[in-house]
Amino acid sequence: MSTDSYSALSSKNFRTYLYGNMLSVLGVWIQRLALGWHAWQLSESALTVGLVAAAQFLPLILLTAFFGVWVDQVNTRGAAIVMHAVLAAVATGLGILTLTGSMTVEWLLALAFLHGLANSAYSPVRLALIPDLVNKKKFPSAVAISSMVFNISRFIGPGVAGAVVAWYGLGAAYLINAVTYLPVIFVLAIIRIDPHEPYPANQKSYFANLAEGLRYTRDHAPIRQIILLAGVSNFFGRGILELMPAFAALIFAGGSGALAALMSAAGVGAILASLVFSSRTFQAHLHRLVVVGALGVGISLALFAFAATLLTGVLVVASLGLFASLVSIGSQTEVQIHVENRLRGRVMSLWTLTIMGGPAVGSVVAGGLAGIIGSTRTSLAFSGACLLFVLVVGIKKPDPHPASEIL
Repeated sequence: MSTDSYSALSSKNFRTYLYGNMLSVLGVWIQRLALGWHAWQLSESALTVGLVAAAQFLPLILLTAFFGVWVDQVNTRGAAIVMHAVLAAVATGLGILTLTGSMTVEWLLALAFLHGLANSAYSPVRLALIPDLVNKKKFPSAVAISSMVFNISRFIGPGVAGAVVAWYGLGAAYLINAVTYLPVIFVLAIIRIDPHEPYPANQKSYFANLAEGLRYTRDHAPIRQIILLAGVSNFFGRGILELMPAFAALIFAGGSGALAALMSAAGVGAILASLVFSSRTFQAHLHRLVVVGALGVGISLALFAFAATLLTGVLVVASLGLFASLVSIGSQTEVQIHVENRLRGRVMSLWTLTIMGGPAVGSVVAGGLAGIIGSTRTSLAFSGACLLFVLVVGIKKPDPHPASEIL
């Protein structure tokens, strides 16, 4: 166990939460593979696969900013428990419908949307929970370690999901995910969290609070730029990754095994990104790593267009996972460090919107384009657009301004 004062593992609260959350994170990746493969089995349409991915992420685009206002006003631990219970209920519904042979594309879309709705509320709650678990100097470590667990699960999850689907079917995969939420619910219920110092009384209306968070993000130059860079790389890079169920069949002529290999490769790349950020040396260069990641996403998309075999596809998808995760981990850490605590829920909800909402739109656009111009041209188009937008947003970090000058 680390005793480094900068390590989040030195916090008992963080360790307890981390151990309880591990199975839940693994279950998320099991369900994600199952949903994508289920959509392909029911329709054999890249567009339908994209729509199911979008159904999970669309609520993040529409509602996350609104949930961010709510998060700044509620008990984050209680909200996290409720959201996990809802996510478990949705997974149970998916499992029952599948095992009884009642699943249709319409039901799959509806339940994927309900999952996305609960997740859009939980995502800013999860991020706002970090100050309850560690102090500010441990934020980079907490983000890196959480990302490591997430990405190890991303590596292991597809393999586990592929085996479960092959041996027991899709319904079992959904029910396993439902069960994995129980440990984290228990841990959140028993963990001891010191109460916050009360914020000044807030007499503003709901929409005034929402506008304050949007204005703060717009006028805080470093936060604005990092969120835009995250949005660009996730729209294009993760938009393509969400179509792996279709690409596994269309490009590599494979089944659930090929899909598991591709998704696990993305997980390996993401684990490498987490290892990079676990070093204090690299933590001092957060912005530079985010920019490198955004440019790397564009280059990896171009390489994916020419991947002719499953092996080359696995290698390129691993690099795409590495660069996309450099952006995700680095941008979250930068925003967490810069933002004022009283605005954390609102600002982190906007970061969540770009990280998870970007792939929602990107996957639909990529799925539609793939059906018209083919997967190769789609990857090349996404590559060029990604690199162009990264240059437009800017690769030089703007000078920070104190929040007091903004508000």
